[in-house]
Amino acid sequence: MQPYYTLTENDKSFYRKYLQSRLPSKIYDIHVHLNLQEHVSMVPEERWLSDWAMEIGHVLPVDDVLACGEQLFPDSHYAVNGFPMPVKEADLRENNRYLAEEQRRDNLTAFMCIMPDWADEEIERGLVEDGFLGVKPYPDMVSGEKGADIGIFDFMPPNQWDIINRHRKAVMLHLPRKERFSADQNVKELKEIRRNYPDLVIIIAHFGRSFCPFFLEEGLRKLGSAEGFFFDTSAVLNPKVYDIAFTRLDPEQILFGTDMPITLFHGKREWTDRTYINLSSEDFSWNTDRRSPEEEATYTLFIYEQLRTILDAIDRNGLTGEMKECIFFRNAEQLLQGVQ
Repeated sequence: MQPYYTLTENDKSFYRKYLQSRLPSKIYDIHVHLNLQEHVSMVPEERWLSDWAMEIGHVLPVDDVLACGEQLFPDSHYAVNGFPMPVKEADLRENNRYLAEEQRRDNLTAFMCIMPDWADEEIERGLVEDGFLGVKPYPDMVSGEKGADIGIFDFMPPNQWDIINRHRKAVMLHLPRKERFSADQNVKELKEIRRNYPDLVIIIAHFGRSFCPFFLEEGLRKLGSAEGFFFDTSAVLNPKVYDIAFTRLDPEQILFGTDMPITLFHGKREWTDRTYINLSSEDFSWNTDRRSPEEEATYTLFIYEQLRTILDAIDRNGLTGEMKECIFFRNAEQLLQGVQ
């Protein structure tokens, strides 16, 4: 396995103290980016440096993520649902083929990454012949920016929604626009999608990019009813976001996800109601708000901070052990079995 991180004594102590006795026996990670170096070798360096998340990590083979899971969660069985790193300059077709083959070997379940201009036949072939359980569209495929001021139908047009609906598959949806889940147009389009495509599964990634509580609270208020939607936890660390999610959503709508390899760094996050800043002990170009060496030495893996936040919120909101199991693995198992 490549050295995606160093598991320090501090990390091991953090795991024993906060996670070991609280994690369920099985974990199903619904949101992982997987590829080989050759799938992204043509992406210019400046593209990786243009986004903090992509700079942290943008290569992760299937064998390696499974090894990461064994090391990071040694007391739980770790399963993966993955899709390519969605960058428009990458070789998405080869990346899709790689994941289709890994799925045939029963190493994971997989969604295919799609471009908005791909022919219907190509997408249907991926679902039917290659066995993908869903698709991963992305604003970057149009704009080169994940939070671009574009509509959902700009990066996944209606004909593609028709295909996924007809085959009763899943969509892992990363919302555009700077207002994230709270954007009026995003809410309007989500309602339209749910109304017009009732037979597909909609997973809203990152709680609708609600890394801060305002966006989830406002998005759910404007949506009115979240019935018919699933939400994943990937890269969300804010405790208040989980308090909203665990009181406003059915636990059966929430899916555990990590966003690996992006969360494989040592650090933590600070927030206001609408903004956040990532802190890290590692030398990323964006890491300009450094703390003292003594404070940074206490940082654990970002993914461990996420897990403690989720587990604390489960306890704080009185969720049962059965609800915890739903969030961490059972919801994903049942959902993905339903789209096979």
